[in-house]
Amino acid sequence: MQICFVCTGNTCRSPFAEKLFNKMLKSNKIGGISVTSCGVNVVEGAMTSPEVLILLKTYGINFKGKKTQKLTKTKLNKTHLFITMTKKLKEFVPAKNVYSLGELAGGDDVVDPYGGDFSSYEYMANQVCAYLKVLVDKIKNMKEMP
Repeated sequence: MQICFVCTGNTCRSPFAEKLFNKMLKSNKIGGISVTSCGVNVVEGAMTSPEVLILLKTYGINFKGKKTQKLTKTKLNKTHLFITMTKKLKEFVPAKNVYSLGELAGGDDVVDPYGGDFSSYEYMANQVCAYLKVLVDKIKNMKEMP
C-alpha cells in the first residue's frame, strides 16, 4: 500500500509526518506500507524547513532534508491513500481515497507552522505525533482504516 501525506508546500507538515510515520511503522513491525509526501503549492527547489529537521532529530530521525515534491499525475495514479493535513487540502487532491489526518485520528486540522516561531513547529510536531499514534493503532487493529 502506498500512502502519501499532503500539505501546502511540502516543507513542514507532510515531510515531518512522512518520516515519523515511517519510523512508527518500522518500530511496530508493520510492513507492506510505503510512505511519501508532497505539496499542492510547492516552491520549486525549496527544501525541508530547518525546524522540521531539528524536530525529527528529537524523535531519533536523522534526515538531511529533501527538495519539495508536488502532487503529480504519477503520484495520483500510484498512491492508494492520500492523507492531507487539513480538510480544506482534500479539495486539491483529485483522488478517491483522500482523508485529513485529523479525520482519521478523531481530531482537528494540523496547524501550519510556516512562518511561525519554533514553538509553532513544536505544536505541529506534537499534534502530528499524537495523530500518527492513533493511525498506527488503527492499522495494528485493522479498524476503521480506509
